[in-house]
Amino acid sequence: MQHRFLLQPRWVAFHVLVLVAVPVCAALGLWQFQRYNEHNKDSGGSGATAVSAEPAVELARQLEGGSTVTTRDRGRNVLVEGRYDAAHQLIVPGREVDGRDGSYVLTPLRPAGEPELWLLVARGWVAGTPDPGAVPVPIGDVRVTGRLELSETEHGSGIDRIPGLPPGRISIINTPELVNVLPYRLYDGYVALTAQEPADAAGLVPVPPAKTQKSGGISGRAWQNLGYTAQWFVFAGASVFLWWRVVRREIEERQEAEEARALRALGLEPAS
Repeated sequence: MQHRFLLQPRWVAFHVLVLVAVPVCAALGLWQFQRYNEHNKDSGGSGATAVSAEPAVELARQLEGGSTVTTRDRGRNVLVEGRYDAAHQLIVPGREVDGRDGSYVLTPLRPAGEPELWLLVARGWVAGTPDPGAVPVPIGDVRVTGRLELSETEHGSGIDRIPGLPPGRISIINTPELVNVLPYRLYDGYVALTAQEPADAAGLVPVPPAKTQKSGGISGRAWQNLGYTAQWFVFAGASVFLWWRVVRREIEERQEAEEARALRALGLEPAS
């Protein structure tokens, strides 16, 4: 048989390599396309967080034992018990509610039974820019009900940083950036307070759902994932083309060698 050489061990190994490479490249391409859809969905934005109408659940249950608020968790209502840390309360100026300029009051909460991770709670809005110590903090155990929000970023929220802020004031609620501001580890994300037991005596205005910046197009990260998608499918196609080209070349060389042998058998010299 003309193509019997394809069953030789080294050729079988080559076939298997290509058969493995093609689905692997295709799977990676599909994964990158899924990531593209996720990032593109996030970059499009909906204007504001969609607030869930479902009943509040325990924080650990919503986050499934993790420590990061994801897009799946955003807007969900959670319950958490613990104690506030008044000494490290923060003020977030430049926040507008109902056309009035003011600040968010951000207070760390240590969840009950959690020895390491603390949770940032946006307890509410207050007019002006008060000193962090001027807003009273509940003492003792509290039971907080609130809406999960993602850590803010300049690109995702459209919030501009305020330069030259004194200690105790921050421009955006970005928990990874607070590693050098607060003396403990934090959940990545925060809770916007909607109810508390006992009631908060500070009389703060509830924080409105966080807005997301509409990019009007595909984000840079989404473009990157789309590029990787194309790259992996090109690799899959290139693997098939390489297999076809190598096999075709081997067949042609074997045919030329066979023709040369036939000519020599007739006493003729093959054409060079």
